[in-house]
Amino acid sequence: MPPRTWNVEPISDDDLAEVLELNQLYQKQLSSLTMAQLRALRDNSSYHRSIEGGKAFIIALDDRSAHDGENFRWFKQRFDSFVYIDRIAIGESLQRRGLAAALYQDLEQEARSTCRQYLCAEVGLEPPNEASLQFHDGLGFRRVGIGAAAGKTVQYFAKTI
Repeated sequence: MPPRTWNVEPISDDDLAEVLELNQLYQKQLSSLTMAQLRALRDNSSYHRSIEGGKAFIIALDDRSAHDGENFRWFKQRFDSFVYIDRIAIGESLQRRGLAAALYQDLEQEARSTCRQYLCAEVGLEPPNEASLQFHDGLGFRRVGIGAAAGKTVQYFAKTI
């Protein structure tokens, strides 16, 4: 059987309730949001996509975004041309089926089309997120720093695109 291709769509208003529920399920890794905060983040983002109506999603901001998050500021102080992955989550029933890779691939294509130089993300170090570390390493991301944000120690990663 050929591998399934996923329909990657912009996060619509109809997707927001599902996206918020998924975000809250993984709030330890992502940070909690209210519906108003999620809507503002989506509207301020340079890239926001979902799969299956919000059962998987990604939100990213580029160097032109007016965002005040600690991790985003870390990259803004060090990189001129980048896209920062603010959050990504895959619902449990869809995990290990290539959705995260599909969302990253779509984001990378978009970042290239807007002539961004780096794709950036942070991954929890304390508490550790081993699966995310392995995922980013496998996609060619390299550690560019360590910091603290929202009471967590994080590793900062960048990939030249």
